[in-house]
Amino acid sequence: MIKFGFNSITSFIGEIGTYSSEVEGNAMKQVTFLSLMIMFGAIGALQSPFWGVLLYYSLSVLRPQHLWNWALDGSMRWSLMAALITLISFCLHLSRIVSRSAFNGMITLIMMYALLVMLSTITAFNPQIAQGWAIEYAKVLIIAVVASLVIEHFWQVKLLALMILLMLGYIAWEINFMYFFQGGRLNIYHYGYGGLDNNGAGLLLAMGIPFAYCFALSPTKGLWRWWPVAAAFLGLVLIHAVMMTYSRGAMLAAAIGIIWVLIHHKPRWQSVGASLLLAMTLSVMAGPEIQARFMSTTNFQNDESAQSRFGSWAAAWDIAWENPLLGKGIRNSNQYSMNYGADRQGRTIHNQYLQIAADTGIPAAALYLFILGFGMWNFRRARMMCRDAIHSNDPDEDASAKINDASRICLAAQASLVIFIFDGMFLSLEMFEPPWLLLVMAGVLPRVMKSYLENLSGSSEDEDDADDEPLLFTPPRKTAA
Repeated sequence: MIKFGFNSITSFIGEIGTYSSEVEGNAMKQVTFLSLMIMFGAIGALQSPFWGVLLYYSLSVLRPQHLWNWALDGSMRWSLMAALITLISFCLHLSRIVSRSAFNGMITLIMMYALLVMLSTITAFNPQIAQGWAIEYAKVLIIAVVASLVIEHFWQVKLLALMILLMLGYIAWEINFMYFFQGGRLNIYHYGYGGLDNNGAGLLLAMGIPFAYCFALSPTKGLWRWWPVAAAFLGLVLIHAVMMTYSRGAMLAAAIGIIWVLIHHKPRWQSVGASLLLAMTLSVMAGPEIQARFMSTTNFQNDESAQSRFGSWAAAWDIAWENPLLGKGIRNSNQYSMNYGADRQGRTIHNQYLQIAADTGIPAAALYLFILGFGMWNFRRARMMCRDAIHSNDPDEDASAKINDASRICLAAQASLVIFIFDGMFLSLEMFEPPWLLLVMAGVLPRVMKSYLENLSGSSEDEDDADDEPLLFTPPRKTAA
C-alpha cells in the first residue's frame, strides 16, 4: 500500500513536469509555483496527511485556475491533484488515525448532513441537476471529514489560519494592484473571482480580515518582528478589496465581523483606540461612490436587487413547506422558483438557509444551522479554555503571550464564521469551502487546545516546543490509543 501511495504521488509530480515543459513565457512563474506547492505537499503527505490537507485548502482558497486563468490552460486540475494526494496519504496513515480515535462531534454532524444531501439527491425532481451538484458536495464534505480526523496539534490549526490570511491577502493584493497600477481596473466588481460574482468574492475576502487582526498582534522575535506590520497591512488591503467589490452584503458582514472582534478584544482601551483609528482609516479609503453604495442598504424598498431577493426568499419558503422532508433536490428549487413568485426563470434563492431548506429539506436546513451554531460554541469553548488557563495556572510571561495568541486565533476564526453566517442571508454558497474549513477547525479546537495548554503548563520546555513548532520531517509523537 505504501508503494502504491508513493508511486501515485510521484506520478503526479511527473505529470506536473510534463505540463510545465509545455508552458512558456510569463505563465512559467505561475506553473512553477503551483508545481512546487504540489511537490512539497506530496512529499509532506508521505509523513502526515495534514500536509495534504493544508495543500488542498490552500488551493481551494487561492483558486489559482481563476487567479491566473490567462497563464493556465485548464488541462491541469490542481485542486483535484491535491485532493487525491490527501486521500492517498489518509489511506496510508489510516491505522494510526483509527488508533488515535480523534473523532469529534463536528464529524458526526457533517456525516448526518451528508446523509440528508444524499437522500435529497436520490429523490430530486431533476436528478441530473442534483447529481452534478452532489459531486461537488461530496468533495467538500469528504475532505472536511478527513481534515477533522488528521489535525492533531494546535500549531496545525494556527498554520491553517495563517494560510487563509496569506492566500486571501495575496488575492486582495492582486485586486488592489490592478486598481492602482493598471488604470483603475475593477475586475473584482465586473467579473467576480473564482467562479463567484462580486458578492461571493466580497464574502471570500471579508472572511480573511479577522485573521489579519490576530496575526498583527502575534508575539514575534528576531527576524519575525516585521510580521505584525505585514499582517496589519494585509488587513487594510483586504478591507479595500472588499470595498472594490461594491457588495453591500460583504461590506456590512465585514463591519459586523470587525465589531465582533473589537467587542471581545481585551484590554478594552485597545478596542476603543483601534475603533477610532479604523474609523478614520475607512473614511479615507471609502470614496463617495463606495459610501453611497453602502448607504443604499437603507433604501431597500426602492432597490430592484433587494426586491428580487425578497421574491426569491418567499418562493423558497413556499417550496420548502411543500417539500418539507427532502426538498426539491440540490439546486432544483432554482428551476421552479419563478412558479412561486421569483422575478425570472432559474432565479437562485440568494439565501443560504432558505436555499438548503428548499433544495434539501427543512431537517437539513435545521441541521446546517445547528452545525454553524456548534462551530460558534466550540470557538467560544476554546477561548474560555485560554481564559481559564490564564486565571487559574498563573503562567509565566512567555506562556501567557502564547495563550493570548491562541485565544486571538480562536476569536478571529469565530469572527470569520460570523461574517459568513451573516452574509449567508444574501447568498447561496452551500459548497463554498472556506466556511467548511472553519467548521473543521472549530470541531478539533477543544481537543487540540486542551493538549496545547497542558503542554504550556508542564515543566518540560521540550513538550511546549514539540506542540508549537511545525517541523515537516520530525517523526510523529506517540500518543495513547
